[in-house]
Amino acid sequence: MPKPIDLDALIEDIDVECGFIFDSDGVLEESMYLELAENFAAMSSMITTMCREIAEDFELGEIDNIILNTQSGLFVVKKVEEDRYLGVVTYDSSKLALIHKRLQSLFQETEA
Repeated sequence: MPKPIDLDALIEDIDVECGFIFDSDGVLEESMYLELAENFAAMSSMITTMCREIAEDFELGEIDNIILNTQSGLFVVKKVEEDRYLGVVTYDSSKLALIHKRLQSLFQETEA
């Protein structure tokens, strides 16, 4: 059974514009403040698959986070379970360290 994630509270806590939870097949579980969330879940699934294969080819271990840093913001994907991911978007790139630290600590807490 998937661990419950209060997506609305998480988005408020880390102060991002939107977020969504999806699986490796691109199936959207939940989204907040995001139009066309099903499309983003499908695209994000392809990204996670490609990144997982790159990590395997370079023998880098399992993916924990994927960070897309652009001129206008960030898209961060965090693996929350074996086949479940959280994606968040912010238009403030300076929040990268805060987002990373908060997601790491939140999901370490839920594993304990």
